Amino acid sequence: MNGTGRIFIILLLFLATWYTLQVTSGVQAIPIKRALSSFPDQIGDYTLLKSFQSSASVVKLLGVDDYIDYNYSNPSSRQVNFYVGFYSSVGVGGEYHSPKNCLPGGGWGIDAVKTVRLHAGVEGGKRSSVTEMLIRNGDQYQVVLYWYQNRGRIIASEYWEKIYLVLDALTKGRRDGAFVRIMVTVKGTEIENAERIAQNFAEQAMGQLENFLPGARL
Repeated sequence: MNGTGRIFIILLLFLATWYTLQVTSGVQAIPIKRALSSFPDQIGDYTLLKSFQSSASVVKLLGVDDYIDYNYSNPSSRQVNFYVGFYSSVGVGGEYHSPKNCLPGGGWGIDAVKTVRLHAGVEGGKRSSVTEMLIRNGDQYQVVLYWYQNRGRIIASEYWEKIYLVLDALTKGRRDGAFVRIMVTVKGTEIENAERIAQNFAEQAMGQLENFLPGARL
């Protein structure tokens, strides 16, 4: 390929990048269907125990348009932390912060990361995949489940979330979405039990979230 051909391809790439940035940054902000503050106090055997409120500076840093940070507890005093952050236009007002980057620190580190299958989905789906992490601080462990519930999809991977974000901005004019995280403390060495608790809670909460988050169709 001669020099003129290379310059032409470079110019095309620049134009394609410019066009993508213009389209994806000019999409319409999509409001949440229902305020997350009305999310059910009862999820299966788990009852809302405590609601956490972040400072104004933290909310501004996250850029969320709506969020909840709840602790649920069952009759056996097993607790589940449940966080949902909704963004009306991801990357314009605020953007996601992956637990892979945010959770490590303060003595906590990531021991393992894997994808797990749940017997629940959205938009009529019966299955979905989410990311599971095992984090550790000394001899203390926590199981973390998270996913992106965006425009009628359950997305486990940060990379696929970014791909769908650009595609939906180009084809649907939308960048709305939510980040969902569940955390369960491991008692003793019962890691598998904590995983079951987190996954069961996720399967029940996922469907409930459809009543609050915009789906594939507005």
